Amino acid sequence: MPRYSAIALFLLAAGTAHAADKTFDRTFTVSPGGSLIVNADGASVSVSSADANKVTVHMRVRSSESDLADMTLDATQSGNEVTATMRRPNSGKWFNWGSWRAESSIEVTVPKRFEVSVRTGGGSIDLKDTVGSVKLNTSGGDITAKNLNGTVWLRTSGGQITAENVQGDVEAHTSGGDVRLLSIDGNIQGHTSGGNVRVSLKGANRGIRATTSGGDVELILPRSTTGNISASTSGGHVTTDIPVTTTVIKASRLEGTFNGGGQPIEARTSGGNIRLRPEN
Repeated sequence: MPRYSAIALFLLAAGTAHAADKTFDRTFTVSPGGSLIVNADGASVSVSSADANKVTVHMRVRSSESDLADMTLDATQSGNEVTATMRRPNSGKWFNWGSWRAESSIEVTVPKRFEVSVRTGGGSIDLKDTVGSVKLNTSGGDITAKNLNGTVWLRTSGGQITAENVQGDVEAHTSGGDVRLLSIDGNIQGHTSGGNVRVSLKGANRGIRATTSGGDVELILPRSTTGNISASTSGGHVTTDIPVTTTVIKASRLEGTFNGGGQPIEARTSGGNIRLRPEN
């Protein structure tokens, strides 16, 4: 075995042998209508609601003992706002095997009516069953948001986004995965640079924009939807199973109106097909 490979395996085995857990638990008394802020360097984050006027925070990290000693796990309250923080130790060292292998998670429960803001540097985010504005941002994981009431903003640099059963406007951006915005009652904005976009509208059309540079676009609309449709692709076909009063109809482009016109419905892709179909 080459000398450097043997050294690397020795360091990896040594780090694994000294792995340990660090946990943090705290509970705060709050009132409905407050806000949660989560800031994490690289943890997966899960937030859900509970039938109680409390915010509970549970954090867990598994890494080397030396890195755990330097890691910051904290949660504080200011008025009706709770902030949870997880910070990794300084990663500027040449070898930082412990941080490289760290497994970390944050689980939070909040009152049902609560605003939620989450930012993490490298994990997935899961949110469900809340009423209030939402802002979720991760640099390297999937985002799932379900059963929400309020304005929702979602962004990831390297994962899939799923938002389902939302009463409110939804804006979703990813640089490297699919976007699925399903059963949305509000303005819908879905964008990806490297996947498919699927949108299903619930209720009246308040404006839809679905774009991708490298996949297909599917729009599922109630038959009663009103709107002005503009759909085009540079590398596929546009098809519709919904009656459209057309002004332009080509294999790769569709312009027209649904049920007399209304708010804009836009679909764009540079490398796939676009399909419009009615909800079942």
